[in-house]
Amino acid sequence: MFVFFARPCYKVVRFQQIRFQQKGGCMARLKNNSVIVGAKRTPVLRAKKKWHNVSAIDLGAAVIGNLLQGKAPEPDQVVMGTFANPREFLNPAKEVCATGMFGRLNAITVNKVCSSGLVSVIIGDAFIKSGAADCVIAGGMENLLALSDEEMYSLLCDPHTSEMTWHAGDWCATTCGISRKDQDDWAVASYKRARAAYKRFVFGEEIVPFNGQGLDEEPFWKVNEKIIRGAELIEGCKTITMLNASKNAGGAAAVIMTNQKTCETQRLEPLAYIVSSASVAFGGDWKKFTTTPPFAISKAVYKAKLVLADIDFFFINTAFGSVTIHASRELGVPLEKINPNGDAVSIGHPIGASGAKLLVEAVWALINSNKRYAVISLCNAPGEATAMIIQNAKF
Repeated sequence: MFVFFARPCYKVVRFQQIRFQQKGGCMARLKNNSVIVGAKRTPVLRAKKKWHNVSAIDLGAAVIGNLLQGKAPEPDQVVMGTFANPREFLNPAKEVCATGMFGRLNAITVNKVCSSGLVSVIIGDAFIKSGAADCVIAGGMENLLALSDEEMYSLLCDPHTSEMTWHAGDWCATTCGISRKDQDDWAVASYKRARAAYKRFVFGEEIVPFNGQGLDEEPFWKVNEKIIRGAELIEGCKTITMLNASKNAGGAAAVIMTNQKTCETQRLEPLAYIVSSASVAFGGDWKKFTTTPPFAISKAVYKAKLVLADIDFFFINTAFGSVTIHASRELGVPLEKINPNGDAVSIGHPIGASGAKLLVEAVWALINSNKRYAVISLCNAPGEATAMIIQNAKF
């Protein structure tokens, strides 16, 4: 048994490192789990002048169109997350299908703020596990660069308190003893990791070029340690700057997944298995969402009958440096295991797509490094978080 309870800073009581007996081995335990047979994303776009007139619909269509070129069967459902969805469309996910010339497909649009892309995959996983679908495409799409400053402000402002999301990141930092220096240190490391990842061609298998752009844009901007440490604080914040927090961005990502029978009969190459997923919600002060990822991660690990030490990589969305640093401390996970190839600080945060983007990255990170388990987790306002555990199909 385990329990977790709230105390100052809403600390997570560390789980007992229980090893569960798994009869019949790992494959027996995974026989009913969804199989990811394709995982792709667009580059994460950052140049507002260049991409301001691009629709999230076009980004989503580029990714889904690429996934449909493979050997996988036609999906029974398309589930796509988006936060700032184009308001002119009744069902943006269906519009993606129509734009990509596959309008015959059933489509569902999901909005759970930053968790939208990952929750879409969780829904797709549920379709498959329930037998309602044999094949699903799920992911997320977003282009925050198409929004005006006023529109972004209204999306990120809590209507009850008039506080912005960065005030929540700052609350997490000041409440949990995370300094500006801690967050600047993380931002410096994030850019270094992203740039090193490109030198190692880490993203080669996962990126679908979009309108001639084949690379994430932010890592190649002239942002260095001096600029990060010298950045001005955001108004009303004691620790948050524009450079140690996530960047508004555009992008899309999705996976195509099947049940085990379809994977075998269609002779598809499995990339990863979805092992478990979890969501948590806090009541009260909406700013608590910045402290929720450790709870969701711990819950997903427990449901998977694993322990934290089993996890090779943690892909935690860095909406703010304080979120990731807090999760590291509460879980007792070293920062070296978190976001090894950069994150939303150094690459960008296309809100509705970020969960799917992290999942795609996690799939390929496990394959390229020959590791076994990865966790993907995102917090989302107000007061919630989601998490998922995947396993490299080679194991």
